[in-house]
Amino acid sequence: MIERLCLLLTAFLLVTAPTDAADDDAFFESNVRPLLIKHCYECHSGTKTMGGLSLDTRAGWQKGGESGPAIVPGKPGDSLLVEAVNYGSLEMPPPDKGGKLTDDEIDLLTKWVAMGAHDPRVAAPKLGGMKLTDAKSWWAFQPLPTAEELPTPAKIDAFILRELKAHDMEPESIADKRTLIRRTTYDLTGLPPTPAEVDAFIADQSLNAFTNVVERLLASPQYGVQWGRHWLDVVRYADTAGENTDRPLPHAWRYRNWVFAAFNRDMPYDDFVRWQLAGDILCANGDQTQRGEGIIATGYLAIARRFGHDIDKDIHLMHEDVIDNLGKNFLGLTTGCARCHDHKYDPITAADYYALSGIFSSTRFAFPGCEPIGQPRDLVPLLPQAGVDALMKPWNARIAVAEAEKEQRMESIAAESKTISVLAKETTHTLSSSHINEGASVSFAEGARQSLQHIHVRKGEILQLTVSPNAGHGGDSTLVEWTITETAGTQRKWRVSDFIQILTQENPQNGNDGGNWCFLEVTDGPKFLNEKSDSINGNLALKKWSIGSEPSVFVNTADQPVMVWTELAAESFFVHPGANRPVAVAWISPLDGQVSIAGRVADVHPAELDGVAFQLDHIAAPDIGPALTRIGTASMAGAGETEPPPVIPVAYAVVDSPPANARIQQGGDPEKLGDEVPRRWLSVFGGDSVPEGAGSGRRQLGDWIADHPIAARVMVNRIWQWHFGHGLVRSPNDFGSRGEAPTHPELLDWLASQFVASGYSVKAMHRLIIHTAAYQRRSVSPTATDPDNRLLAHFNRRRLNAEEIRDSLLVASGELDPTPAEAHPFPPESTWTFSQHTPFNAVYDTTKRSAYLMVQRQRRHPFLALFDGADPNASTPERQMTTVPTQALYFLNDPFFHNSAAALATRLRKLTDDHARTTEVYRTLFQRPPSSAEQDRVEAFIASYPGSQDEKWAAQTRVLLASNEFLHLD
Repeated sequence: MIERLCLLLTAFLLVTAPTDAADDDAFFESNVRPLLIKHCYECHSGTKTMGGLSLDTRAGWQKGGESGPAIVPGKPGDSLLVEAVNYGSLEMPPPDKGGKLTDDEIDLLTKWVAMGAHDPRVAAPKLGGMKLTDAKSWWAFQPLPTAEELPTPAKIDAFILRELKAHDMEPESIADKRTLIRRTTYDLTGLPPTPAEVDAFIADQSLNAFTNVVERLLASPQYGVQWGRHWLDVVRYADTAGENTDRPLPHAWRYRNWVFAAFNRDMPYDDFVRWQLAGDILCANGDQTQRGEGIIATGYLAIARRFGHDIDKDIHLMHEDVIDNLGKNFLGLTTGCARCHDHKYDPITAADYYALSGIFSSTRFAFPGCEPIGQPRDLVPLLPQAGVDALMKPWNARIAVAEAEKEQRMESIAAESKTISVLAKETTHTLSSSHINEGASVSFAEGARQSLQHIHVRKGEILQLTVSPNAGHGGDSTLVEWTITETAGTQRKWRVSDFIQILTQENPQNGNDGGNWCFLEVTDGPKFLNEKSDSINGNLALKKWSIGSEPSVFVNTADQPVMVWTELAAESFFVHPGANRPVAVAWISPLDGQVSIAGRVADVHPAELDGVAFQLDHIAAPDIGPALTRIGTASMAGAGETEPPPVIPVAYAVVDSPPANARIQQGGDPEKLGDEVPRRWLSVFGGDSVPEGAGSGRRQLGDWIADHPIAARVMVNRIWQWHFGHGLVRSPNDFGSRGEAPTHPELLDWLASQFVASGYSVKAMHRLIIHTAAYQRRSVSPTATDPDNRLLAHFNRRRLNAEEIRDSLLVASGELDPTPAEAHPFPPESTWTFSQHTPFNAVYDTTKRSAYLMVQRQRRHPFLALFDGADPNASTPERQMTTVPTQALYFLNDPFFHNSAAALATRLRKLTDDHARTTEVYRTLFQRPPSSAEQDRVEAFIASYPGSQDEKWAAQTRVLLASNEFLHLD
């Protein structure tokens, strides 16, 4: 039908076609453009390009979408647009968008295509989502003005006062000294000033009094913690990987501490950028200390979030996380938006994205482990190979000697084991046996083949319980309860429960009254379980002997059930056979006489398989017991005493791998590969290529970023924001077309130029900003003229952030440990069996500064989550500040808060009277003395509150610690 119509129209057009370009233009503008606008632009114009198709320019339909060019001029029968409006293989417009065109409209479009699809709409050249002319003139990309030789804080104030005057506004007056020192101390260190520091500042009437305070704070090691923590917000630092098991990152702390140290030593920001992208390359030829620091700095890249189940298969998502953060963090650009298509708004193309992706796919990232690959790999040694070899050489020699001795022992054990096996076959008879269904329990008595009340044993003979897997080996955790009772004399008892609390002390286990127990694998003769672990899945209540992960004997030492892969009863003994590897518990008789046997075996991990089986045997050969003990002693010689290898310090970092360009992933799908893109810089900034032989290109990328003026603008804007609460650009991660324009553009450029001229000194920026009148003004309520205080007529009051609140509580209680922290107490990597059903989760208590708290991606630290801590899954350029009921409930109920208040009350009780205590608590918490009304109110509260003096003051301190004045900063 379509082909016939096209032939007719072609013949018709020989007569009716317009005769010149003016007629063509008129035909298009009068007939075609209105039709396209009415029916097509909603989904196929501007930034809305469904299916990748744009119909608002000639170049758009020429390029076409995912199905190819939309129009073949002169050939309506070959044009997808004509086919779609005729509801062929496609239906456009779709029924929910107005439905099929009228016959006249279809004829008009078909006629236009048959005429050659004349289209005068020539789009301005674009780069990504921005016109090329706009991209070249975009304010954030321009060179910086020439820096002044002697910049002064007054210059900053002049920019601000000019804007205030233009809006008929007057600035607020300067804050009092108490407010100023509290503001500045929190600002620079995240901690409150001490009463002594406040007193000294107020007493100092010199012109340099405030300067002295600022310099003291900038020299404090706590400065780096506070400002480094700001940086960690932006780079989405975390101590876990974020994939579906959220595995710990035991070495990520080195990067965290490197950031703190870099701020403390005022590392030039351009070097700070370069080291985080390529420190391993830049410092490769430095001394050992510098080389190690350079490697650690690349932890910035390594801490990228990992995704999915097998993260090796989803590595393209990790690269996206890196590119997205790198763009927002250093450049203030949303580069990650170009993974699937050219950026909709900014001058970044998909080719730009994959040019950067090639740099990171040419980089080997430390691997944190994942469910199918349990333990980490590719951690980067902080010693050169020669240093590693020198450290390992003497250890390797000692291990070689130990291995030779072990081999001799094993030969002796094998010979004795063979003798035992032959003897056991001749002297073993079964007392009880049974199959145990999934989740079932069978007593020894139920499976008994003879009475278990009078078993005659001789010294050295063995009673052995063997638990075997059936065909469907799987969830074979098996509870064992077993008691052996002497039937005469003192009726001594031997139970497996006797050594639940001491299981891993030894194997053989010396039981009471000489009745030894052995934990064995008995696939081919007795073999002692010789690998012990004092935790399972990171749970210290669970302990085991095993060979590999199984067969094993394990216990729950806790006085309550533990839920791991199944629920394990409190203070219980378990076994777990391996695949075709039975596990056995053997008791060596210390007596000649009669015993009775009682107990049961229960499958405690139903897995819809076929359960387990048990067999209780009497091995009636007195020589076997001593022989088994000898084997055990020889087997366990040196078990648990193997000299650990020297600790080779490693970092969670990156290094170069063989360089290779990336290919465009069409629609962001790694299964749909397009053209290869050479590794290079962003096109809008020149598109410089990675030189041949330069490795991954990370070194060049660091230079390109650090040297570009946008990087300086972004960082000074962040510094301004972290001082004032908001940046001059209030979208600190987006300096592109969708971000906010700067409120004071000339000031931003002036600050950036001074930043560069200072050698990229962050501390120099602090000095300039903090000494301005703008920073030192009083905080007051917003005005109607400028409700958001964008013009900075006054200082913004703010609530302390999460870390500042917690640190202030520790300071008040006298419990803060201000020294640096290092690694978290994660379970050993060799024990990790985390899964998507049982992911890692922990909260570690500490009195260190809150910036050192373990930050988990999947389950955020409850305190940091409650008080608006940074989201470790994405860059957090600004903290939210919420007021929610659960925060009030925290002050009513939380043990940490109550303990802090009690500790403060205990400190106050050392003073002589309530008047002195009230004065001290106000000076400690609010950096001021109480008013007479406040003195009276506290003393009345103490007098009326029931309980002891400690209880009275604990209640009073809770009130003050939860007050607005304590929690807010003016």
